[in-house]
Amino acid sequence: MYLFFLTALLIVERAALAKSPQEVSGYLGENITLHSGVDPSWSLTKIEWSIFTNNTWIATYHSGKTMTDLVHQYKGRLTLNTMTGDLTIHNLTAKDATEYTVDLSSSEAEPEGNTIKLNVKQKLREPSIQIVTSTSVENGCFMVVNCSSLDKGINLSWSVEPVSVLTINKHNPSDSSAQLFAFVNTTQNLANFTCTSRRDIERVPSKTVTPKCDSKICVSNCTSPPPPRRVTHHRARYSAVLFLSGTVFGSIGVIIIYRYAGKRKITLRGKCSFIVLVCAV
Repeated sequence: MYLFFLTALLIVERAALAKSPQEVSGYLGENITLHSGVDPSWSLTKIEWSIFTNNTWIATYHSGKTMTDLVHQYKGRLTLNTMTGDLTIHNLTAKDATEYTVDLSSSEAEPEGNTIKLNVKQKLREPSIQIVTSTSVENGCFMVVNCSSLDKGINLSWSVEPVSVLTINKHNPSDSSAQLFAFVNTTQNLANFTCTSRRDIERVPSKTVTPKCDSKICVSNCTSPPPPRRVTHHRARYSAVLFLSGTVFGSIGVIIIYRYAGKRKITLRGKCSFIVLVCAV
C-alpha cells in the first residue's frame, strides 16, 4: 500500500514538473534565443512557435517554408533555426515578456512540445556617489558619502581603501540608496570609496571617489572674535566720492536759498521768513 502511494505521488510530481514552463531572462535591447529542447538527431518537418492561450503563431516552418513576420509586434525581430527549432528574438522590449510555446514534428518520432516563460529585465545601471560632507576635524577628516541607483530591488555595498578606515554603513533598500560615515585619520591622508550594485548574479560598480577635506570644524578655543572686516581700496574710494559729492551739492543748495531769500521774503500763514525758515505765528 505504501509503495503504491509513493509511486502515484512520483507520477503526479513528474506531471506537474512537465507542465511547468522553463523560465529564462533577457535584457531590454539585447537578443535572446529560446531553445526548443528537441533531440539534435531529429530532422524537423514542422516548427510552430506561438504565444497566448489561443496559440497565436509568431514563427513557423512548414513544408520547407519559414515565416517570421506573422505578428506585427515581432516583425523584423525573429530568427528561426530550422535545424534545431530554436527561436531568437532580437532587440527585446518589455512587451516580449510572456510565455512561448513550440510544437515540433519529425519523421523520426512523435510530435513534441515545450513551453518557455520569458522575463525581460532592465540591465543594472551604474550607481553614483555623492559627497555629503568632507570636513577636517582633530586628528583627521570626517566624511559622509551617499550611493544611489535608479534601479529597484537591488543591494548596494561599499568598498573602502585603505581597509583600516573606520566606517559605519547605513543602507536603505526602500529608495535604493546607501550612506557611509567614515573617519580618515591624519596618517591615512586620503580614502577611496566605491559603491557596487548587485541583483542576482549581476554586479555593477560605481566610479571610485576620493574626497578631500574642504573645511575645518573648530573643536577647542572657539570663542575668539572673528577678524575685523577689511575694506577694499575700491570700496573706500567709492565712499569718499559719495561724501565729497554730497558736500558740494549741499553747499551749492544753501548758497542759492540764501541769495534768493535776501532779495525776497515770502510769508506763509503769518510772518515766515525764508532766510532761516523761522515763523512767527
